[in-house]
This record gives sequence, structure tokens and C-alpha cells, in this order.
Amino acid sequence: MNTISRVKNSCKFLLVLFIYLLSTITCFADPGDGLCDGNDGGPDGCPLDTWVFVLALVALVFTVIHLHKKQKSLQA
Repeated sequence: MNTISRVKNSCKFLLVLFIYLLSTITCFADPGDGLCDGNDGGPDGCPLDTWVFVLALVALVFTVIHLHKKQKSLQA
């Protein structure tokens, strides 16, 4: 493996790590005084919200693009 590809791979790894850490920090930023704090008389915890569908859609698009690039490289 040459030096340029190692640098690219390490940059990709650091970018993914940064995004992961940033998303984790924002998840813990909820003050906890909303309807899902266990004091609203309902079941403890919140159900999944509609943003899960956006996450699934992004994962599907990423998968399709990745598989398309992989198939294209195999045909070359």
C-alpha cells in the first residue's frame, strides 16, 4: 500500500470518527425535560421518531452507490 492511499484512508477514518463523536455528543445534549423523561405518565423511554426513516434512506443510498462502484470496478 502506498503512502498516498494510507493518508487517504487515515483521513477517511478520522472523518468518520469525528462525525460519530459529534453525533454522540448531540444525542446527549437533550435536557431531559421533554415528554420522554418517564414523568409523563406514559411508558418509560421514547419510541423511535421519524428521523429513523431518513437514516435508513441514507444508508440505502450509500449502499447502492457503494455496490455500483464496486460492480463498475470489477468490470474494468
